[in-house]
Amino acid sequence: MQKHLIFSRNANNTALSTERIQQLAPAVFSNTKAERLTDRYASLNTSELLPIMADYGYFPMQAAQKKNRKGETQHSSHMLSFAKTYHTEEVIGALRPEIILYNSHDGSSSVRLFAGCFRFICSNGIVAGDGFQSRIYHNVRAITGFEDMLRNTVDALPTLMERIEKLRQTKLLYSQAQAMARAGVQTRWNMLNTEALVKQPNGVYATEATVRDALKVQRNEDDYMDAFTVFNRIQEAVVRGNAFVKSLTEKNNEGIMRKARPVNSVSESIRINSELWDIADTICQEALETA
Repeated sequence: MQKHLIFSRNANNTALSTERIQQLAPAVFSNTKAERLTDRYASLNTSELLPIMADYGYFPMQAAQKKNRKGETQHSSHMLSFAKTYHTEEVIGALRPEIILYNSHDGSSSVRLFAGCFRFICSNGIVAGDGFQSRIYHNVRAITGFEDMLRNTVDALPTLMERIEKLRQTKLLYSQAQAMARAGVQTRWNMLNTEALVKQPNGVYATEATVRDALKVQRNEDDYMDAFTVFNRIQEAVVRGNAFVKSLTEKNNEGIMRKARPVNSVSESIRINSELWDIADTICQEALETA
């Protein structure tokens, strides 16, 4: 398994080979279901969906799956990101519309599709939130329903790109960017309450320093205050761990600041990214209404 989700793509951002998908997410090619599932569970295998995606011109650009502590990898939840193959590394700095497929063969997940995109300049994958995702449950008629769901997701991609362009055209005040960052870091960590009268439970917390880190510019190309660029800075801080957080432990009850670890959970990455999208979209709407 990859150590970080960023390594679940080819370095040149081209389509993954079957062999590479097998290395990154072997559960994609499982044709069985977990033994504990009954005969009422009719598994919709991801390998059956690949030809349908290809018929629509979409090929896998990213593959990852859940790490199972028990070592079982055959049925784990997994994700694939699909895109048209004519988008390659030659469009550096641009955005590539993508469709994210999430599935499992262990009964833990329905088949889900998300509209999203890939930002070449920072290798960030964006998963859109409310209104850009759908699901279908595992059953014998699911294959037909999947194609309907896929068509709807493909149709939603132009709308998603229009929403991204609106984010790009919306300039934020620092207070608005700060509100986005504060809400953004809380998709992963609770804020540390420094005024609490009782000691807070041990764990990892966001602080005002975490919020400031989330707004820091990591590259010259991101030194702008439009809603989309600010969103991307926050996303990198939260998902990749480009921020410092405070860890409270038994040995350090006052807490110590440390750099956050990257998000390696497939399901958490999708959840956090979609919630970040909804936050950015909301802040953008508020900024437009008060402009």
